[in-house]
Amino acid sequence: MRRGVRAIVALLLGVGWLILPAGAAGAVGDEAMERFAVVYDLQPDGSVDVAETITWRFPPGEQRHGIFRNIVVRMGFGDQEGKYRYFDLTDVEVSSPSGAPAAFRVSDNGAAKEIRIGSADEWTEGTQVYEVRYTLHNVLNPITGTGGAADTVEFHYNVFGSNELTARDRVNVVVKAPAPSTQVACYEGDAGSDTTCQSTAGDPTTFAAMGLGPGEAMTVIAGYPAAAFADPRPDVRDGDAGSSYGGSAATAANAAAVAAGVGAPVLAIAVMGALVWTRGRDERYADLTPGLSPSVADRQTQATTRERPGTIAVQFHPPPGVPPGLVGTILDERANPIDVSATLIDLAVRGHVRIEEVEGGGIFRRTDWNIVRLAPPRDDVLLPFERRLLDGIFSSRGDVVALSQMKNTFASTLKSIQGDMYDEVVTRHWFRSSPQLQRGVWQGLGAVIAVVGGMILFYGQSAVSALMGAGFSGGAVLGVGLLVSGAIVWFLGGRMAAKTAEGSAVLAQSLGFKEYLTTAEAGQIAFEEASNIFSRYLPYAVVFGVADRWARTFAEVAQAAEAVGRPIMMPTWYVWSGSAFPDFTSIASGVESFSTTSTGTFTSTPGSSGSSGFSGGGGFSGSGGGGSSSGSW
Repeated sequence: MRRGVRAIVALLLGVGWLILPAGAAGAVGDEAMERFAVVYDLQPDGSVDVAETITWRFPPGEQRHGIFRNIVVRMGFGDQEGKYRYFDLTDVEVSSPSGAPAAFRVSDNGAAKEIRIGSADEWTEGTQVYEVRYTLHNVLNPITGTGGAADTVEFHYNVFGSNELTARDRVNVVVKAPAPSTQVACYEGDAGSDTTCQSTAGDPTTFAAMGLGPGEAMTVIAGYPAAAFADPRPDVRDGDAGSSYGGSAATAANAAAVAAGVGAPVLAIAVMGALVWTRGRDERYADLTPGLSPSVADRQTQATTRERPGTIAVQFHPPPGVPPGLVGTILDERANPIDVSATLIDLAVRGHVRIEEVEGGGIFRRTDWNIVRLAPPRDDVLLPFERRLLDGIFSSRGDVVALSQMKNTFASTLKSIQGDMYDEVVTRHWFRSSPQLQRGVWQGLGAVIAVVGGMILFYGQSAVSALMGAGFSGGAVLGVGLLVSGAIVWFLGGRMAAKTAEGSAVLAQSLGFKEYLTTAEAGQIAFEEASNIFSRYLPYAVVFGVADRWARTFAEVAQAAEAVGRPIMMPTWYVWSGSAFPDFTSIASGVESFSTTSTGTFTSTPGSSGSSGFSGGGGFSGSGGGGSSSGSW
C-alpha cells in the first residue's frame, strides 16, 4: 500500500496540475526537494567525489535563510563493539545557480557533518537551486572471494537515511567509476524496506526514485571488479456491483465528484491555514519583554498574543531550572539525540556520574569513555528523563560502563528518554500537548486522506460506473483532489506544534543565553567563579554548538589568572587521558568528542559492516554506509 501511495503522489506531480483549475494547484506546494540529482564519482583510492544539485521549494509566502545537509560520517561497523566506521568529509564547495545566498559552514552534528548553507543576515524564498560538492573517503566495501582476496568492490551507500524528513519529489543518482558496474540494486522506503527502485548497470550506473516521503530512505548498491581500484578499505576506528441507475444520476454523481475534488483542496487549505494561524503560531505574553514571565499567580490572567517577538536581550544565565536537554528541545521543538548527550554531560557536572577517557593506541588518541556511576548528590532531584537515562546506562551493565558497550543496543531506550522529554515540556506548560504528538496527529490525518484519494483514483471510478450502469468520470478529479488535500494537511500539520506563552518566554531566555555564550569575554568572568561557570554552562554550549568558543574564552581566563598567581582548578567530573596537564580547551575538546561519539552510539543499529549487499539479505533501505538528511533554517 505504501508503494502505491508513493506512486499516486508521483502521478499527481505529472497530471494533477492538468486536472485542477488555475489557482488550486498552488495549494499543493509546501517545503520539499523538487529534485535531488547527485553524481557519485568513485575514485581508485576508495573515495568518492560527490556533486549534488538540489532544487529546493521553500514554503509559499515564507522566507528562509537557506538549507542544511547532514552527511553521516560515522556509524557502527557491523556487530563489532568498540568499532565504528568513519567517512572523512573534505573539499566542500557550495554555489547557487539561482542566486540564493551560498555562504556555508561545516560543523559537527552528532554522527554527521552539517553543511549549513545561507546567511543569517540574508533571506531567500520560492524555489532555489543549490550545488553542493564534497569528497567522502573510504566509502567502498571490498568483498572477499573464495580465495581470500577481494574480487569485487561494492559501493553500498544510503543516498538518504530514514531520518530525512523532507519530501523528495524526484531523485536521480549517477555513479561513475573506473570500470562499468557488473551488478546493481536500489531500495527505498522505511528502514528495512525491500521495495526496489529503478537501477541500471553500466558506465555510468544510474538509479532513480519518485515521491519519497518524510522518513523514507534510499539505498544504492553497485558492484565493480576489484581490479579497477587500488585496494580500497573502510576506515574502521576504535571508539565507538448490480443495479442500474439512470444517466441523470450518473451525471449528478460526476458533478458532485468534480465539485468535491476541486473543493476539497480549497477547504483543506482554508481550514488548515486558519488552524495554523490561530493555533499553530507560538503564543507570547503581551506587553512583556521577550524572555520575561509574569508571576505564577498572574499567569492565568496575563494577556497573550501571537505576534512576532521583539528584540531578545542577552541572558547571563540559562533559564532557571531548565537543564540543557530541555533547552535543546524548546529550541527546535524536537528531543534530538544531541539533547540526550548533553543531558548525560550535565549529570556529570552535577555529580551523578564521572566521564573518563580511556587512552589507547597512542598519545592523545581517545578510543572510548568509561561512564562511572557515583553516589547521587543529596539535594539534586532527577527529572524522569534523567533517571531513565541513568537507569538505561547502568541497570544491566554495572556501575562502570564503557560507551562502546551501548553501541547497537541503546536505540529503544533513547526513544523512551525522548518520550519522557516531550512529557516534561508539556508538564512545564511550554506546550499544550507533546509537539511530536501534535505533528503526528495532523500528518497521520493527511496520510489517511491521501490513501483514500488514491483508492478512489485507482479503484473507485470503475466500481461506481459498474454500480450505476453508466459512465462515471468524476473519480479521477475526486481522487486527485483528496490527494492534494492530504498533502496540504500533512505539510501544514507539521506546523501545528505551537508553544504556549510560557514556552516562548523560555525560548527567548534560551536564545538570550546562547548570545551570551557566543559573545562573552574573558574579562567579564571572575576568577573565583570561573571553574564552576565553565562546567555548569558547558553542556548548554554543547547543545548550542558553541563549545569551542566557550572553551577559548576560559583558556584566556585561565591564562590571566595564572599570570597573577591565582590558578583556576580544573573540573573533576571529566577525566582527561592526555599525557600533559589538561586545560579548558582540552577538556572542552574531549567533552565535545564524547558528545559526538555518544550521539552516534545512542542511535546506532547494526549495519555498514562492509558485507555484500547482494547476498544474505544484506540489501534493504537504509542498509548501506553513510546517509544524509536535510532541512531549511
